[in-house]
Amino acid sequence: MWTNAPVRELKLYKTYGDSAEIFDRTVNVASLTNGVGKFLATTVDDCAARAKKAGNSAQSIGSMRGRWLEWAVLVALKREGITPAYWQAEFTKVPNAFNDVMLWSKEHGPVILSCKTSLRERYKQADLDAEALKRHYPNGKFFLVTLDEDKKHVARIRKKIADGEIIALHAVYDETNADKLFAFLRALTIGEPDAGVLHSSIVVR
Repeated sequence: MWTNAPVRELKLYKTYGDSAEIFDRTVNVASLTNGVGKFLATTVDDCAARAKKAGNSAQSIGSMRGRWLEWAVLVALKREGITPAYWQAEFTKVPNAFNDVMLWSKEHGPVILSCKTSLRERYKQADLDAEALKRHYPNGKFFLVTLDEDKKHVARIRKKIADGEIIALHAVYDETNADKLFAFLRALTIGEPDAGVLHSSIVVR
């Protein structure tokens, strides 16, 4: 097990900058016992509060929130024993598209967790990315993990998925039901992809 500086210990960075330092100072891994959804929301909110107190601009905090969510998801996966997990996974067959978090399952092949703190129009990009991968991995699972406070918007996206307006995404999870996502992931047979499937990634074991 790591100490409470998971970004540094799991080497989840190219350059250990502001966002990583704030995350490592703020995250409380032990709080995962209260549930994954609560952990994700609390971690990102607490990081934002620390950054604001340190004088970071609203714009810079906004751009860091997505990275904090990705890291929080990876920390939760590691803590729950759902590994190996791949961060910023680039598939050989779909170059220059970097997937926030990827697990490889015996049942479905790739399971992608696209992390968006705010949905806005970003769900469309997540759907496009998923569509590109689905051509090569038709059994893959593609999920959106969000902390969007506009629950009506979240409900609208869920309805679009149910109605088939969104082509490739299978479900949207937020802090209210992230534990269901993790229950699904726990039931899978997670392993390493075949050689050559990934062009690049950072792996959490």
